[in-house]
Amino acid sequence: MAKDPSPSDGTSLPQGAPMWCPKCRTDDYLVLHAIETAQAQTVGLIVDVSYSCTGCGSILSHYTPFREVAAKLNTATNLEGLILFGDTYLHCSEPMTTVPLEVRRSVTANTGLGDGLSQLLDVRLRTKILRCVSCGFRLELPA
Repeated sequence: MAKDPSPSDGTSLPQGAPMWCPKCRTDDYLVLHAIETAQAQTVGLIVDVSYSCTGCGSILSHYTPFREVAAKLNTATNLEGLILFGDTYLHCSEPMTTVPLEVRRSVTANTGLGDGLSQLLDVRLRTKILRCVSCGFRLELPA
């Protein structure tokens, strides 16, 4: 989803397009999924936004002025599910809180030794767990 919007000298900045479903020809059914900064500029903030249309199932991603996204964020119907806003995950329209780090342990068989031999491998993964304060939804990410 990361796009390189322009050269660092700012000569060719993306203009941004409105959030709109071309199939349904409306913005009434849009649900936000991710908002990433494209590049700081003097004209106004342009962001890389990803969203879907619940009317037809289309998934869209493009640059748009942040004011366009802000208007959608002020409408509760566009805040269903999980939204990634920069480095912050939102659920139930609120930032998720971090639960203390956990280590997950998994034991799996390595059967690639040949001659029917196998070996048990002990894999430990550090994870970061985020929790929605409102509903308790949990999201586990690599730490």
